[in-house]
Amino acid sequence: MEYDYFTINFFPIIGIAFLMIFLWRNSHLENVIRRTFYMLSALVLIELCIYNMELILSNDTRNQRFLLTLMTALGYTIRPLMLYFLVTLILRNESISKVQIPLLIPFIVNIFFSFSAFFTPMTFFYDSHNVFHRGVFGWTTHIVVIIYLSVMLMLSFSHREKKLKFEQVIIVEIAAILLIGAFAESFLHSYAVLRYAIVLSLIFYYMFFQTEMYKDEIIDKHIEQNQMTERFTLQMVTALARTVDAKDSYTNGHSQRVADYSKEIARRLNKNAEFQRRIYYMGLLHDIGKIGIPDYIINKTAKLNDEEFHTIKSHPVIGAEVLQSITEMPNLYFGARWHHERYDGRGYPDGLKGDEIPLEARIIAVADVYDAMTSKRSYRDVLPQDVVREEMEKAKRTQLDPYIANIMLDMINEDKNYLLREK
Repeated sequence: MEYDYFTINFFPIIGIAFLMIFLWRNSHLENVIRRTFYMLSALVLIELCIYNMELILSNDTRNQRFLLTLMTALGYTIRPLMLYFLVTLILRNESISKVQIPLLIPFIVNIFFSFSAFFTPMTFFYDSHNVFHRGVFGWTTHIVVIIYLSVMLMLSFSHREKKLKFEQVIIVEIAAILLIGAFAESFLHSYAVLRYAIVLSLIFYYMFFQTEMYKDEIIDKHIEQNQMTERFTLQMVTALARTVDAKDSYTNGHSQRVADYSKEIARRLNKNAEFQRRIYYMGLLHDIGKIGIPDYIINKTAKLNDEEFHTIKSHPVIGAEVLQSITEMPNLYFGARWHHERYDGRGYPDGLKGDEIPLEARIIAVADVYDAMTSKRSYRDVLPQDVVREEMEKAKRTQLDPYIANIMLDMINEDKNYLLREK
């Protein structure tokens, strides 16, 4: 079948230009992937030049059998090398180092069969009119395509759990293209078909890379947006906690310390990161209800009368009402409402007992009691650490959950320099 030079050269050159633009605009790709793309592109161009030489020589009226045989042998040599690089590119995430040398064996065998045409017509030969003929072993040059195709599919689908379904679809499409290209080359007697198939495969894989990068870009933006939202939320909650603490001149940093202690207790309880994040926010906002308590009551140095005591006992309910409106974190109010409940059921506002009290509130209660003893007050300084330890022991099973209190006691025992206190 006759082909003009435009038909032979246009599609591969456009395809290679397409890939060069892709590599130029995506400089962040791994170096090994970039090198493989460049190597494949260079080999396609070399093979294209060889094929053009074959066309020129075959149309020459002189007998050019030696040069034609050399060009064809070089073409047969380069094509399995292109397939080798294509397979290593597609299987970049697999343990390719284990199969790199075995993958080169078909390429070496193909060299032997290609150049054997100089000694025997069993693979291929040219007649005196420069016409190509395939020998009885001509199929050996195509079996390489089947070998590489099989390896590509086998290694890809032997790691199904590690492969993306979309990438597997791309690999099957490339395999189909190469297979059709190999058969079409045999029937059409044109070496250009397989080259087209390889370039088309590269473009398919380019599409995969573009899709993956677009997906990664969307994921990165989503992660960045979540991180920004998380930072904003934390800053807002921290600012709100500081506003609450500022109402009481003797509780500077109280909410922050309660949040830190609560998060550490949750970590020691082997709670996941989400639980730790949630309880940290609960700790920061556990006293939010004090916003609704008059300043003169909060900062009163003398003993509160019954009415004042009743007023300050309302801050858990006020805080819970404020936080229950935050639907994105529906349990955020647990710490605010129930951090003054007691394990023996004599706390407020609801008189819950034991495990009736949410775990988050029991953790915050321990952290709150500890910080109350290790903070300065208008009537006393920070309590000595041995006194704090003794009071925590007394509070087990009455005021505090004993298991959580024991975790706090472990933290106290580890704190040799008494750093866990108001500075």
